[in-house]
Amino acid sequence: MGKCIISILVASILWVQSGLSVKAESASAAAGSQASRSQKPTLKERVIQIPTGAQVEVRLLNKERLRGRLGEISDEGFTVQIAQGSRIEIHKVAFSEVKSVKEIRKQNTVKYVFLGVAMTLGLLLAVGYAIDAARSGH
Repeated sequence: MGKCIISILVASILWVQSGLSVKAESASAAAGSQASRSQKPTLKERVIQIPTGAQVEVRLLNKERLRGRLGEISDEGFTVQIAQGSRIEIHKVAFSEVKSVKEIRKQNTVKYVFLGVAMTLGLLLAVGYAIDAARSGH
């Protein structure tokens, strides 16, 4: 049973480590592709890379900030859909009015919750095994 517990703990650690290394590799690849370009992408190019419907934060030159979902994109600008109670307001934003746009990504915490549960169960099993071994005299 002790080998089983150790196997579970090692598998959990390796699973999380593989997820972190994939994230690091994708970040370094993205940085490498940015560095290999001779010039920075335009605002329009960055907006086009964001999927339609994604949560975005738009900072305008007049210091106003819009948070909502990215809508339609055209040559002149794009729309941001902002929920106001039970209705949705659609704001048209011209590229010339925009200071910055960034996609708001929620962190993937599911794997960390799973890791915490797995490690807690492994620890409880290990403690139970140790107590059982101590009582039986092994």
